[in-house]
Amino acid sequence: MAKTKKEHYVPRCYLKNFSNQGEERINLFDKQKMQARLNQNIMDVAMENYFYDLSLEELYKKAKPEEQEKVKEELCKILNTQNLECSLREADNQQHIEKGFFSKIEGIYSSILLNIINKAYNGNQWVIDNCDAFSKEGKEIFSFFIAIQIIRTKSFREILGATIEKTVQTMAYKSQMDDEDALPKESFEVEADKEFIKLQHSSMILDPKVAAEIAEVLSNHIWVMYVNKTSLPFYTSDDPVVNIPHKFDKFISYGGLKSEGIEIVFPISSNLLLGMYDSKTYNNIHTDREYKVLYYDEEVGYFNKVQVIHSQRYIFSSNENFELAEKICLRYPECQKYVPPIEVF
Repeated sequence: MAKTKKEHYVPRCYLKNFSNQGEERINLFDKQKMQARLNQNIMDVAMENYFYDLSLEELYKKAKPEEQEKVKEELCKILNTQNLECSLREADNQQHIEKGFFSKIEGIYSSILLNIINKAYNGNQWVIDNCDAFSKEGKEIFSFFIAIQIIRTKSFREILGATIEKTVQTMAYKSQMDDEDALPKESFEVEADKEFIKLQHSSMILDPKVAAEIAEVLSNHIWVMYVNKTSLPFYTSDDPVVNIPHKFDKFISYGGLKSEGIEIVFPISSNLLLGMYDSKTYNNIHTDREYKVLYYDEEVGYFNKVQVIHSQRYIFSSNENFELAEKICLRYPECQKYVPPIEVF
Protein backbone atom coordinates (compact mmCIF):
# COMPACT_ATOMS: atom_id res chain seq x y z
CA MET A 1 0.00 0.00 0.00
CA ALA A 2 1.35 3.44 -0.99
CA LYS A 3 2.40 5.75 1.83
CA THR A 4 0.42 8.91 2.48
CA LYS A 5 2.84 11.83 2.48
CA LYS A 6 0.59 14.83 3.19
CA GLU A 7 -1.15 14.33 6.53
CA HIS A 8 -3.73 16.93 7.56
CA TYR A 9 -4.24 18.19 11.10
CA VAL A 10 -7.37 19.98 9.84
CA PRO A 11 -9.22 17.54 7.56
CA ARG A 12 -9.94 18.31 3.94
CA CYS A 13 -13.62 17.40 4.32
CA TYR A 14 -13.90 20.29 6.77
CA LEU A 15 -11.84 22.81 4.77
CA LYS A 16 -13.99 22.21 1.68
CA ASN A 17 -16.77 24.13 3.41
CA PHE A 18 -14.61 27.26 3.19
CA SER A 19 -13.45 26.69 -0.37
CA ASN A 20 -14.15 28.56 -3.56
CA GLN A 21 -17.65 27.42 -4.55
CA GLY A 22 -17.14 23.86 -3.36
CA GLU A 23 -13.92 23.34 -5.30
CA GLU A 24 -10.70 21.83 -3.97
CA ARG A 25 -9.27 25.35 -3.68
CA ILE A 26 -9.08 27.75 -0.75
CA ASN A 27 -7.62 31.17 0.07
CA LEU A 28 -5.23 31.57 2.99
CA PHE A 29 -3.47 34.28 4.95
CA ASP A 30 -0.05 33.57 6.44
CA LYS A 31 0.34 35.53 9.70
CA GLN A 32 4.10 35.09 9.90
CA LYS A 33 4.76 36.38 6.41
CA MET A 34 1.78 38.80 6.40
CA GLN A 35 0.92 37.42 3.01
CA ALA A 36 -2.27 36.23 1.32
CA ARG A 37 -2.04 33.20 -0.97
CA LEU A 38 -5.07 32.69 -3.16
CA ASN A 39 -6.61 29.66 -4.82
CA GLN A 40 -4.49 27.11 -2.96
CA ASN A 41 -5.05 23.39 -3.34
CA ILE A 42 -6.71 22.08 -0.15
CA MET A 43 -4.41 19.07 -0.34
CA ASP A 44 -1.49 21.41 0.40
CA VAL A 45 -2.80 23.36 3.42
CA ALA A 46 -3.19 22.58 7.16
CA MET A 47 -0.89 19.62 6.70
CA GLU A 48 2.65 18.47 7.26
CA ASN A 49 4.53 15.69 5.55
CA TYR A 50 4.28 12.51 7.64
CA PHE A 51 2.88 14.53 10.56
CA TYR A 52 1.45 11.48 12.37
CA ASP A 53 4.03 8.91 11.26
CA LEU A 54 5.95 7.05 13.95
CA SER A 55 8.81 4.59 13.62
CA LEU A 56 7.37 2.43 16.39
CA GLU A 57 10.07 -0.24 16.48
CA GLU A 58 12.83 2.39 16.54
CA LEU A 59 11.09 4.25 19.38
CA TYR A 60 10.86 1.07 21.40
CA LYS A 61 14.47 0.09 20.81
CA LYS A 62 15.98 3.46 21.67
CA ALA A 63 14.02 3.94 24.90
CA LYS A 64 16.15 3.93 28.04
CA PRO A 65 15.62 0.90 30.31
CA GLU A 66 13.77 2.99 32.90
CA GLU A 67 11.50 4.43 30.16
CA GLN A 68 10.89 1.23 28.22
CA GLU A 69 7.85 0.07 30.19
CA LYS A 70 6.11 3.43 29.70
CA VAL A 71 6.92 3.47 25.98
CA LYS A 72 5.71 -0.13 25.67
CA GLU A 73 2.42 0.82 27.34
CA GLU A 74 1.89 3.74 24.93
CA LEU A 75 2.73 1.64 21.86
CA CYS A 76 0.33 -1.11 22.95
CA LYS A 77 -2.43 1.51 23.15
CA ILE A 78 -1.62 2.85 19.68
CA LEU A 79 -1.55 -0.61 18.08
CA ASN A 80 -4.38 -2.01 20.22
CA THR A 81 -2.36 -5.09 21.07
CA GLN A 82 -1.16 -7.07 24.07
CA ASN A 83 1.77 -8.56 22.15
CA LEU A 84 3.91 -5.59 21.17
CA GLU A 85 6.89 -7.50 19.84
CA CYS A 86 4.68 -9.48 17.45
CA SER A 87 2.86 -6.37 16.25
CA LEU A 88 6.10 -4.50 15.61
CA ARG A 89 7.27 -7.37 13.36
CA GLU A 90 4.17 -7.02 11.20
CA ALA A 91 3.91 -4.84 8.10
CA ASP A 92 4.69 -1.11 8.37
CA ASN A 93 2.90 0.48 11.31
CA GLN A 94 4.31 3.97 10.81
CA GLN A 95 1.06 5.27 9.31
CA HIS A 96 -1.25 3.65 11.83
CA ILE A 97 -2.78 7.02 12.86
CA GLU A 98 -3.38 8.29 9.34
CA LYS A 99 -4.59 5.06 7.72
CA GLY A 100 -5.86 3.08 10.67
CA PHE A 101 -7.75 5.85 12.46
CA PHE A 102 -8.40 9.06 10.53
CA SER A 103 -9.24 7.34 7.25
CA LYS A 104 -12.03 5.46 9.05
CA ILE A 105 -13.64 8.41 10.83
CA GLU A 106 -13.36 11.18 8.25
CA GLY A 107 -16.01 9.71 5.96
CA ILE A 108 -18.44 9.85 8.89
CA TYR A 109 -17.27 13.35 9.82
CA SER A 110 -17.81 14.57 6.25
CA SER A 111 -21.39 13.26 6.27
CA ILE A 112 -22.14 14.92 9.62
CA LEU A 113 -20.82 18.28 8.42
CA LEU A 114 -22.85 18.05 5.22
CA ASN A 115 -25.98 17.17 7.19
CA ILE A 116 -25.50 20.20 9.50
CA ILE A 117 -25.07 22.52 6.51
CA ASN A 118 -28.04 21.07 4.60
CA LYS A 119 -30.26 21.22 7.68
CA ALA A 120 -29.82 25.01 7.86
CA TYR A 121 -31.22 25.34 4.33
CA ASN A 122 -28.90 28.27 3.69
CA GLY A 123 -30.45 30.24 6.53
CA ASN A 124 -34.09 29.69 5.59
CA GLN A 125 -36.15 31.84 8.01
CA TRP A 126 -38.76 29.16 8.69
CA VAL A 127 -36.00 26.71 9.70
CA ILE A 128 -34.40 29.33 11.94
CA ASP A 129 -37.70 30.12 13.67
CA ASN A 130 -39.02 26.58 14.05
CA CYS A 131 -36.19 24.04 14.12
CA ASP A 132 -33.37 23.00 16.41
CA ALA A 133 -29.90 23.09 14.91
CA PHE A 134 -29.17 19.65 16.44
CA SER A 135 -31.04 16.78 18.00
CA LYS A 136 -29.82 15.84 21.48
CA GLU A 137 -28.20 12.72 20.05
CA GLY A 138 -26.69 14.70 17.17
CA LYS A 139 -25.18 17.14 19.62
CA GLU A 140 -23.48 14.34 21.55
CA ILE A 141 -22.12 12.73 18.39
CA PHE A 142 -20.79 15.99 16.96
CA SER A 143 -19.12 16.77 20.31
CA PHE A 144 -16.87 13.75 19.77
CA PHE A 145 -15.70 14.99 16.37
CA ILE A 146 -15.01 18.48 17.73
CA ALA A 147 -12.98 16.82 20.49
CA ILE A 148 -10.92 14.93 17.90
CA GLN A 149 -10.32 18.20 16.04
CA ILE A 150 -9.05 19.83 19.23
CA ILE A 151 -6.65 16.96 19.93
CA ARG A 152 -5.29 16.40 16.42
CA THR A 153 -3.85 19.86 15.68
CA LYS A 154 -0.25 20.95 15.46
CA SER A 155 -0.96 23.52 18.19
CA PHE A 156 -2.12 20.78 20.58
CA ARG A 157 1.10 18.84 19.98
CA GLU A 158 3.19 21.95 20.65
CA ILE A 159 1.26 22.66 23.85
CA LEU A 160 1.85 19.06 24.92
CA GLY A 161 5.58 19.38 24.25
CA ALA A 162 5.80 22.73 26.02
CA THR A 163 3.97 21.31 29.05
CA ILE A 164 6.46 18.45 29.35
CA GLU A 165 9.45 20.77 28.90
CA LYS A 166 8.19 23.40 31.37
CA THR A 167 7.35 20.74 33.97
CA VAL A 168 10.82 19.19 33.78
CA GLN A 169 12.41 22.64 33.90
CA THR A 170 10.38 23.69 36.96
CA MET A 171 11.07 20.44 38.84
CA ALA A 172 14.82 20.75 38.21
CA TYR A 173 14.81 24.38 39.30
CA LYS A 174 12.81 23.72 42.48
CA SER A 175 15.07 20.83 43.47
CA GLN A 176 17.94 23.29 44.04
CA MET A 177 16.26 26.66 44.58
CA ASP A 178 17.00 26.64 48.34
CA ASP A 179 20.72 26.14 47.78
CA GLU A 180 22.99 29.07 48.41
CA ASP A 181 24.40 28.88 44.88
CA ALA A 182 21.05 28.11 43.21
CA LEU A 183 20.86 28.67 39.45
CA PRO A 184 18.09 30.71 37.80
CA LYS A 185 15.16 28.87 36.24
CA GLU A 186 16.37 29.74 32.73
CA SER A 187 19.43 27.56 33.33
CA PHE A 188 17.24 24.44 33.27
CA GLU A 189 15.60 24.88 29.89
CA VAL A 190 15.15 21.53 28.16
CA GLU A 191 14.01 20.37 24.73
CA ALA A 192 11.82 17.28 24.61
CA ASP A 193 12.52 14.58 22.04
CA LYS A 194 10.21 15.25 19.09
CA GLU A 195 9.50 11.58 18.46
CA PHE A 196 8.59 11.10 22.13
CA ILE A 197 6.16 14.05 21.94
CA LYS A 198 4.69 12.58 18.77
CA LEU A 199 4.24 9.28 20.61
CA GLN A 200 2.40 11.01 23.46
CA HIS A 201 0.25 12.92 20.98
CA SER A 202 -0.59 9.76 19.04
CA SER A 203 -1.54 7.97 22.24
CA MET A 204 -3.94 10.77 23.17
CA ILE A 205 -5.53 10.78 19.70
CA LEU A 206 -6.23 7.06 19.93
CA ASP A 207 -7.34 6.99 23.56
CA PRO A 208 -11.16 7.11 23.45
CA LYS A 209 -11.27 8.31 27.05
CA VAL A 210 -9.47 11.56 26.16
CA ALA A 211 -11.90 12.45 23.36
CA ALA A 212 -14.88 11.24 25.40
CA GLU A 213 -13.99 13.49 28.34
CA ILE A 214 -13.66 16.54 26.10
CA ALA A 215 -16.86 15.63 24.23
CA GLU A 216 -18.79 15.38 27.49
CA VAL A 217 -17.69 18.87 28.51
CA LEU A 218 -18.66 20.30 25.13
CA SER A 219 -22.06 18.60 25.02
CA ASN A 220 -22.93 20.00 28.47
CA HIS A 221 -22.58 23.54 27.15
CA ILE A 222 -25.37 25.55 25.53
CA TRP A 223 -25.01 25.37 21.75
CA VAL A 224 -25.96 28.17 19.37
CA MET A 225 -25.71 27.91 15.59
CA TYR A 226 -24.99 31.30 14.07
CA VAL A 227 -26.24 31.89 10.53
CA ASN A 228 -24.20 34.47 8.66
CA LYS A 229 -26.32 36.71 6.41
CA THR A 230 -23.69 39.36 5.82
CA SER A 231 -21.44 39.76 2.79
CA LEU A 232 -18.43 38.66 4.89
CA PRO A 233 -17.69 34.94 5.17
CA PHE A 234 -16.59 33.30 8.40
CA TYR A 235 -12.87 32.62 8.62
CA THR A 236 -11.48 29.35 9.87
CA SER A 237 -7.88 28.46 10.66
CA ASP A 238 -5.27 25.77 11.31
CA ASP A 239 -6.55 25.64 14.92
CA PRO A 240 -10.27 26.26 14.44
CA VAL A 241 -11.77 25.49 17.88
CA VAL A 242 -11.27 28.67 19.90
CA ASN A 243 -11.76 29.21 23.64
CA ILE A 244 -12.78 32.78 24.50
CA PRO A 245 -12.60 33.56 28.24
CA HIS A 246 -14.98 36.17 29.63
CA LYS A 247 -13.82 36.04 33.23
CA PHE A 248 -10.36 37.12 34.31
CA ASP A 249 -8.23 36.72 37.42
CA LYS A 250 -4.58 37.44 38.14
CA PHE A 251 -3.89 33.95 39.46
CA ILE A 252 -6.57 31.72 37.88
CA SER A 253 -7.09 30.98 34.20
CA TYR A 254 -10.66 30.94 32.96
CA GLY A 255 -9.70 29.87 29.44
CA GLY A 256 -10.39 26.13 29.77
CA LEU A 257 -13.18 24.15 28.15
CA LYS A 258 -15.01 23.89 31.51
CA SER A 259 -14.25 27.38 32.79
CA GLU A 260 -16.90 29.67 34.18
CA GLY A 261 -17.99 32.15 31.52
CA ILE A 262 -16.22 30.33 28.68
CA GLU A 263 -17.33 30.78 25.07
CA ILE A 264 -16.05 28.22 22.54
CA VAL A 265 -16.48 28.83 18.82
CA PHE A 266 -16.04 26.52 15.86
CA PRO A 267 -16.81 27.66 12.28
CA ILE A 268 -18.74 25.03 10.30
CA SER A 269 -18.72 26.76 6.91
CA SER A 270 -18.46 30.24 5.44
CA ASN A 271 -22.07 30.82 6.56
CA LEU A 272 -22.40 28.75 9.75
CA LEU A 273 -20.58 28.91 13.07
CA LEU A 274 -21.18 26.94 16.25
CA GLY A 275 -20.94 28.74 19.57
CA MET A 276 -20.72 26.69 22.78
CA TYR A 277 -21.39 28.45 26.09
CA ASP A 278 -20.94 27.69 29.78
CA SER A 279 -24.51 26.81 30.81
CA LYS A 280 -24.32 28.42 34.26
CA THR A 281 -23.30 31.79 32.85
CA TYR A 282 -25.40 31.91 29.69
CA ASN A 283 -28.61 30.04 30.57
CA ASN A 284 -30.61 33.30 30.57
CA ILE A 285 -29.03 34.54 27.36
CA HIS A 286 -29.11 31.59 24.96
CA THR A 287 -31.39 28.61 24.33
CA ASP A 288 -29.67 25.31 23.68
CA ARG A 289 -29.46 24.19 20.03
CA GLU A 290 -31.07 27.37 18.68
CA TYR A 291 -30.28 29.21 15.45
CA LYS A 292 -29.31 32.88 15.58
CA VAL A 293 -28.94 35.16 12.58
CA LEU A 294 -26.06 37.61 12.19
CA TYR A 295 -26.97 40.64 10.08
CA TYR A 296 -24.04 42.93 10.80
CA ASP A 297 -20.43 42.81 9.63
CA GLU A 298 -19.24 43.67 13.16
CA GLU A 299 -20.78 40.47 14.50
CA VAL A 300 -18.98 38.32 11.94
CA GLY A 301 -15.84 40.41 12.52
CA TYR A 302 -15.86 39.42 16.20
CA PHE A 303 -15.70 35.71 15.34
CA ASN A 304 -13.14 36.25 12.57
CA LYS A 305 -10.90 38.23 14.91
CA VAL A 306 -10.60 35.37 17.39
CA GLN A 307 -9.74 32.94 14.58
CA VAL A 308 -6.89 35.22 13.50
CA ILE A 309 -5.51 35.66 17.03
CA HIS A 310 -5.91 32.01 18.06
CA SER A 311 -4.62 30.42 14.83
CA GLN A 312 -1.16 28.96 14.82
CA ARG A 313 -0.18 30.47 11.48
CA TYR A 314 -2.83 30.21 8.76
CA ILE A 315 -6.32 31.67 8.32
CA PHE A 316 -8.60 30.28 5.60
CA SER A 317 -11.49 31.91 3.76
CA SER A 318 -13.64 31.59 0.65
CA ASN A 319 -13.04 35.33 0.14
CA GLU A 320 -9.86 36.73 -1.38
CA ASN A 321 -9.95 39.82 0.87
CA PHE A 322 -7.90 39.39 4.08
CA GLU A 323 -7.90 43.06 5.07
CA LEU A 324 -9.36 42.25 8.50
CA ALA A 325 -6.72 39.57 9.19
CA GLU A 326 -3.95 41.97 8.24
CA LYS A 327 -5.35 44.75 10.46
CA ILE A 328 -5.58 42.40 13.45
CA CYS A 329 -2.00 41.21 13.00
CA LEU A 330 -0.76 44.80 12.81
CA ARG A 331 -2.71 45.73 15.93
CA TYR A 332 -1.64 42.60 17.86
CA PRO A 333 1.82 41.76 16.42
CA GLU A 334 2.44 39.24 19.20
CA CYS A 335 -0.13 36.93 17.57
CA GLN A 336 1.98 36.60 14.42
CA LYS A 337 4.27 34.06 16.07
CA TYR A 338 2.62 31.16 17.87
CA VAL A 339 3.83 30.54 21.42
CA PRO A 340 2.21 27.67 23.41
CA PRO A 341 0.30 29.31 26.27
CA ILE A 342 1.97 27.26 29.01
CA GLU A 343 3.52 28.38 32.28
CA VAL A 344 4.35 26.02 35.15
CA PHE A 345 4.93 27.51 38.61
